[in-house]
Amino acid sequence: MTAIAFEKHTLPNGLDVILHQDRSIPVAAVNVWYHVGSKDEELARTGFAHLFEHIMFRGTRHHKASHFEPLQKIGATLNGSTTGDRTNYWEDVPSNYLELALWLEADRMGFLLDALDQDGFDTERDVVKNERRQSYENRPYGMAQWHIQQALFPLPHPYHWMTIGSQEDLDAASLDDVKDFFRQYYSPSNASLAIAGDIDTDAALGLAERYFADLPPGPAVRRIGRADSPLAGRVDLEMTDRVTLPRLYSVRLAPANLSGEDDAGDILRAILSDGQSSRMYRKLVYEKQIAQSASVGYYAAEIAGQFRMELTPADGHTLEEVEEAAEEVLASIATEPPTDEEFERAINRIEMQHYRMLARVGGFGGRADALNYFNVFTGDPDGLNTAMDGYRKVTREDVLRVHRQIMDAGQVRMQVNPERSLSTATVTLDRTKQPSGGPTPAFVPPKPERGRLDNGMEVIVANKPGLPLVTFALMARAGATGDPAELPGLSSFTAAMMDEGTSTRSSQEIAAAFEHIGSRLATEARKESTLLTAETLNRHWQHALGLAADVARNANFPEHELERVRRERLTDLRRARDDAGFLADSNFGALVFGANSPYAHSNLGNEATVAAAQRADMAAQHSRTLRPDRLCLLVAGDVGLDDAMAAAEELFGDWQPPAEPAASINGGDVSSDGDGPHIYLIDKPGAAQSVIRAGMPVVARSHPDYMALSVLNYAFGGQFSARLNQNLRQDKGYSYGYNSGISWYNAPSLLSAGGSVQTAVTREAAAETLNEFADISGQRPLTDEELENAQNGLRLGYPAGFERPAQLLGQLVTLAQFDLPDDYFRTFERRLASVSLADTHRVGAEYLAPSRLAVLVVGDREQVEEPLRGLGYGLTLLDAEGEAIC
Repeated sequence: MTAIAFEKHTLPNGLDVILHQDRSIPVAAVNVWYHVGSKDEELARTGFAHLFEHIMFRGTRHHKASHFEPLQKIGATLNGSTTGDRTNYWEDVPSNYLELALWLEADRMGFLLDALDQDGFDTERDVVKNERRQSYENRPYGMAQWHIQQALFPLPHPYHWMTIGSQEDLDAASLDDVKDFFRQYYSPSNASLAIAGDIDTDAALGLAERYFADLPPGPAVRRIGRADSPLAGRVDLEMTDRVTLPRLYSVRLAPANLSGEDDAGDILRAILSDGQSSRMYRKLVYEKQIAQSASVGYYAAEIAGQFRMELTPADGHTLEEVEEAAEEVLASIATEPPTDEEFERAINRIEMQHYRMLARVGGFGGRADALNYFNVFTGDPDGLNTAMDGYRKVTREDVLRVHRQIMDAGQVRMQVNPERSLSTATVTLDRTKQPSGGPTPAFVPPKPERGRLDNGMEVIVANKPGLPLVTFALMARAGATGDPAELPGLSSFTAAMMDEGTSTRSSQEIAAAFEHIGSRLATEARKESTLLTAETLNRHWQHALGLAADVARNANFPEHELERVRRERLTDLRRARDDAGFLADSNFGALVFGANSPYAHSNLGNEATVAAAQRADMAAQHSRTLRPDRLCLLVAGDVGLDDAMAAAEELFGDWQPPAEPAASINGGDVSSDGDGPHIYLIDKPGAAQSVIRAGMPVVARSHPDYMALSVLNYAFGGQFSARLNQNLRQDKGYSYGYNSGISWYNAPSLLSAGGSVQTAVTREAAAETLNEFADISGQRPLTDEELENAQNGLRLGYPAGFERPAQLLGQLVTLAQFDLPDDYFRTFERRLASVSLADTHRVGAEYLAPSRLAVLVVGDREQVEEPLRGLGYGLTLLDAEGEAIC
């Protein structure tokens, strides 16, 4: 493909500015990397880099408000992250607001500390503590990596501690400590700025100079070029966790990133563990069926790397048995060197992932992020264009050499057992003046093209030239709501079995055929649809579609595969019980819709139904679901309607629908009445956090109130600056994130709000949630400003949903599932603008009243039951299956 064009400039203060133009959609990406991570911290001063990832969103001297606030008003997306080696921040904005993003980034680079006081420091420190609880302490197996990291990189190695840092260090840190850290590392001379997308490069460079050139450079930074771990030999560790299944981590030291050996290490990883035809999956999961999961990861960081096996035994098998087999597979690389077929498959899959990331101009891993990655770590952004060349130069001897190096390196074995029970420019600039956006760039969404075969099968195509990627889906308009009452979850189980064998190919042959072209087939049953989806290089798309057609038409559900997949799903369901979020989500539908509603049960079903489902049940469900008169081929990428129609005719034209009409689903009606709120509690003993879900049924997607409810939800809990998150995260520090969303259906839809909160504040968080519903439904309805911000956010963020072929396919799925007109994308802005403040007040009062609420809490009953009862509402205890406990 054509190389990604860019310009690189360095300002006198040391800031690198990288510019890349792509005018395909009116979105500009601003991406800043600081060459600082947790490895740059000191003992007893850990977690500072990650803490600043949060603090940088609080406000600055000239913008005394959340960094999110002005950006989400314009529909921007933004985020940041920290690793051991770097910290990055990005904003994807409508291109006429590029200057706003640069103003904000420059102000937090140069003027953050002026706005950082003790209260702000304390609040963000509490948020980080909640993140630690949510991401590590309250997550199954979450603390294993803490212990592995310390053993794999003993002191004084700077990778010894985790990026999130020590809670004790954060508690002991003073405001002056963290300000000193910022002054050392967060400056133009230690940063790289990439500006990409719908930009004029000269104008963008001028804006970068305008806002950044007078920021002073920082002190010289001491770099660590390489640091070998002092670990020699093997360390065996063991811990217990609140999990159902044991797990083994076997981690070895490996070459560092961009060391000259990392491409070979990545190919070794792909040969061992990438896909169902990889050596590890084929031997342990498929053939011997002794492992529930077996994966290999290669994590190459700046000064050292790690090669990691993660093994979970299947029921009836031991960790020792699985480990022995995995070590045999790993050792087989030396005795049975990689074949040409394995090499080609590995490189195809790596190339596919490379281009999939580059399909996006911004965000994590997009072009702006990748340009900064290569610039920060190598000094040359052009590494983005030559990355795949490095993989293609790797030889079999290179892989064998790296394999020997890894096998001889230090190793940590962690067993997790279930618990029982430069210069400154002179610039005249008023930084207190927030830049406003210029005229909104014109954006005309694609208008899909349609066709229909004689058998009733629809074809919908959205052409998107550019990168050599095509994403397609075979979508049947039937899903989990069509499950038999006695077998909830059958559609999902059937979908999972569809690619396990056809009348012409075995499970392994199907997987190998997709993996050979760098692709994979995903099968999924949603509430109202079943999808077979693949993303592939465009030269392979018709071949991939042919494979998918074989699965759709000829799936034969082999008995030996059925029993293997059944065991895996039963184990997954048992393991999922360890996750409080899963328990909340799988039981919430029945509380909102009623236990007998087709929308009540989890798509996955439960252990009893998975155990009971038979091959005949799946064959019958497949026949009811996959029929040409309810099937739609959706294609997004560099493909025209004529080519798609020709391929569809060849592969599906002779497929005739059955004589009986397709079944329809009655999801019931929405009533504005209610006698709630009512609280339900599922016990999760010892949980560090409580998971809260609060919601009610709202109207179907086709209802005229759809747009008003969408706008209301955006302001209520649909983004970072929304009411729920501002209250429970930003103001009170109860949660790492608290939000709301609407799952839209052709029948009554589900509005759900919630998040994970500290156990000690479960009652307070539930009370605040109820207060927010009371406010939005009448006591404190939406304001003019909130309406304007929500409409602007949705309108200005709309083009970003059409950037990648995979995103465009998602738009086509919505179009097809809800029978939307072809001009739907192009009339979105007009329909959005028609929502009035009175509309939001009306739908808030009608649908979001607390009397209609069901509230589910999954947490430690011993600690939260009595405080919740103290709220004065009814409380019902439920078991893990959602059944009331007398």
